[in-house]
Amino acid sequence: MGVDIIGIGLGGEDLTSRHQQIIHRADLLVGGRRHLELFRELGMETLPISKDISHVVATVKQRMESERIVVLASGDPLFFGIGSTLVRELGKEKVTVHPNVSSLAAAFSAIKEPWQDARLISLHGREVPDLVEILKAHDRIGILTDHTRTPGWIANILLGNSIPGFGMWVLERLGAKEQAISRYDDMAGVAEMTFATPNVVVLKRIESSEGEVSREAGSTELPGEVLKPATVNGEGAVTKTSAIWPGMPDECFVHEKGLITKAEVRSISLSKLKLVSNDFIVWDLGAGSGSVGIEVSAFVPRGRVISVEKNENRLADIRANAARFGVTNLDVVHGNSLGVMDRLPDPDRIFIGGGGGDLGKIIRAAGKRLKKGGVMVVNTVLIQNMEPVLALFKEMGFRSRLVQVQVSKSRSMPVGERLEALNPVWVISGEKI
Repeated sequence: MGVDIIGIGLGGEDLTSRHQQIIHRADLLVGGRRHLELFRELGMETLPISKDISHVVATVKQRMESERIVVLASGDPLFFGIGSTLVRELGKEKVTVHPNVSSLAAAFSAIKEPWQDARLISLHGREVPDLVEILKAHDRIGILTDHTRTPGWIANILLGNSIPGFGMWVLERLGAKEQAISRYDDMAGVAEMTFATPNVVVLKRIESSEGEVSREAGSTELPGEVLKPATVNGEGAVTKTSAIWPGMPDECFVHEKGLITKAEVRSISLSKLKLVSNDFIVWDLGAGSGSVGIEVSAFVPRGRVISVEKNENRLADIRANAARFGVTNLDVVHGNSLGVMDRLPDPDRIFIGGGGGDLGKIIRAAGKRLKKGGVMVVNTVLIQNMEPVLALFKEMGFRSRLVQVQVSKSRSMPVGERLEALNPVWVISGEKI
C-alpha cells in the first residue's frame, strides 16, 4: 500500500482537507509525540518516533505492504526532516510525500525578508563542520536549532570567531499562541540569553541593509554631518541598540574587514582619555569605523565628538554605527586630519587611531589646539612609531604614559577552545600641562 509522509507545517491548522482524509484512513499513524497528540481522539494505533529511528523504519517496512501507514513530519518532510531517511530506506516508489510550510519558510515570512538567496542549515542533532566558513561567506542565513545548539550558542560562535556585522532574529514557538519574535544586534547579549523551544534563527548582515538605510540619516552642518537617532520600523530596518559601554564587542559595529580598534584596546584607550566631564569636546582622528567616538559619546552627552576620516568608503560605517546607537552628539568630518583641523573647535580630549606617515605632524598640530590640562591618546601597532611619539610628547611638554596591550581571544574548536593572539598595540597617552 505504501507510505504517506505528511508535513504538519506549523501545526494542525496548516493541514489541508486532503491531508486530513489520508490521516483518517490510516491503519498506523507514526510521528513525534507532539504531532500524534493532535489526533488522539481518532483512537487509532500510533507509533511514536524516538531516537531509535531504526526501530521505526523496521516497523514501517514490515507493515507497509498490507497496511495504510501515515508518517507525520515537522514542517516540510524533505527539508531536514525524516522524509529523507524514509525515502532512502523504503525506496522512492513506496513513498508519497505531502509537503507543507517549513519552519524556516515561516520564519522568513514572519520577518518579511526574502530568502531566495539565503543559506539554510540545520544544527538540529547534527554537526556542521564548515559552520564558521558558512557564517563568514553568506549575508543571509536561516538556521534550525536544537536544545544544545541554541541562539546563544550561535552568538558565541560569531563572537569567538570574530565574525561581525550580523543582526539576529530569534523566532520562538512559531505558529503557537505563545509565539515570540525578537531582533538583536548585540551578540554578546544574546550569548547570555535563553529562549523557548523550538526556535529558529535568521541571520542577516547589517552592512547590506541597515548600513545602507542609515547613510541617509542626518543633516548637513559644517564641518561635517550631525547624525540623528535611527528610526526603528516594524521590520527592524535600523535598530537602535539599548546601551553603550566601553569595550563593546567588535561585532556591535559595522566595520571594514576587521579595521577597528579592538574591544579590549578600546576600553583601555577610553580609560586613558579620562572623560571626567560630560561636556568635553573630543576629536577622534583617523576614526575608521567610528567605534571609539561612539563609545566616547556616552561619556560626553552635553559635549561633542568629532570623528575625522579621510577614507570616503569608511564614512558610511561611521554613519551606520552612529545611527544604530542613536548617537546625536557626533559629527562626521571627511578629510585629512591636517587639512580640516583649523575648522574644528578646540578639543578637551584627542584620540588618534590612524595617521600613517603624517602621524608626527598630526600630533604636533593637534597638540597646539589641545586645551591646557587636556589629554591626547595615540594607538599604534608599529614599533617604529612608539619612540617618536614619546619623544614628541616630551618635546611638547606633555606628561606621557605608555601601555602595551597584548590580547588573546578564545576561538571555538570542534572539541574545545583555543586562544588566538591579536596584534600587540601601544597605547600612548599625553597630558598637556
